[in-house]
Amino acid sequence: MTKPTHTKAAIRSAMDHLIDRATNFDIEALETIYHKDFHTTLVMPDNTVITYNKEEFKTHFAKQANEGKTQLNTWADWHDFHVLGDSAVCVLTRKHSGMNGEEMKLLCNIELCFEDERWQVIREAIFLRPLSEA
Repeated sequence: MTKPTHTKAAIRSAMDHLIDRATNFDIEALETIYHKDFHTTLVMPDNTVITYNKEEFKTHFAKQANEGKTQLNTWADWHDFHVLGDSAVCVLTRKHSGMNGEEMKLLCNIELCFEDERWQVIREAIFLRPLSEA
């Protein structure tokens, strides 16, 4: 039997929470949302690759908050949720300006793990593309 915490709906809820907190620059919430071994890879439109660990990514968000940025775009187009044991993956497209200051389309593959009685984001692969790209 599937645990109530291990469903596509539970992953969607965890992702909605991530989007809400990250787009509002809530660094305290990101501490619990991101796993201690969190790693993100950003592939910029010019194919430059930027990586962050948990502390570096939180610092990236804190810097934007300190610059007075307001809430980022929360738009998301959900493509897939897959749960396998205590691991899950979510594939989605986002739109916002939080990675490079320009409103962009973000193609995201986000991996989560269930630890300490909650879903935590452990890995993100984000491909940034101009909004004009189909």
